[in-house]
Amino acid sequence: MNELYEQVVPKAKGAKYGLKIAVILLSAVGIPLTFIIIALITRIAYLAIIGMFLILFCAYGAWWFITSLRVEFEYSFLSSILRVDKVIAKRRRRKILKVDVKKFDDFFRYSDEKMGATHYNKVYRAATHEFSEENWVASWHDEAKGRCALIFCPNEKVLEGMKPFFTAELRKKLFLSKEL
Repeated sequence: MNELYEQVVPKAKGAKYGLKIAVILLSAVGIPLTFIIIALITRIAYLAIIGMFLILFCAYGAWWFITSLRVEFEYSFLSSILRVDKVIAKRRRRKILKVDVKKFDDFFRYSDEKMGATHYNKVYRAATHEFSEENWVASWHDEAKGRCALIFCPNEKVLEGMKPFFTAELRKKLFLSKEL
């Protein structure tokens, strides 16, 4: 019963992703180019030298920022504890949340209608596409944060691992609604 279930889900790249890359590349080219143009106009040699060094720093910075836009979510489930981490460019890991599945009082497929029916104090978003019908929503009450919800897209293995730890009331609700 104490089996580890893990899943890595990449975050989708949308129009904002392309816009961020364009801004990073324009900045990486524009900043050193500005120094070099000012150096040519004013005939101040050290500005051209600074511009040359800025080309190197901006190229590295652009690479670092662009690769930092690659985000994945990792779901780890072990003995009723669900842990969700955000992995950025496979360099950094940030814990989003750690919750006991036994605390879940609701678990359903994502829909705008169902999400709008309840007020949540804190919503954790850890899915490929934020507003997809493939996502699941788990909600619970946290003493410090109030009503919380997690939007995520677990695979069948993770769902099957979580099912035995749901409360009897929640399992009955899911069975009757034929969600799981």
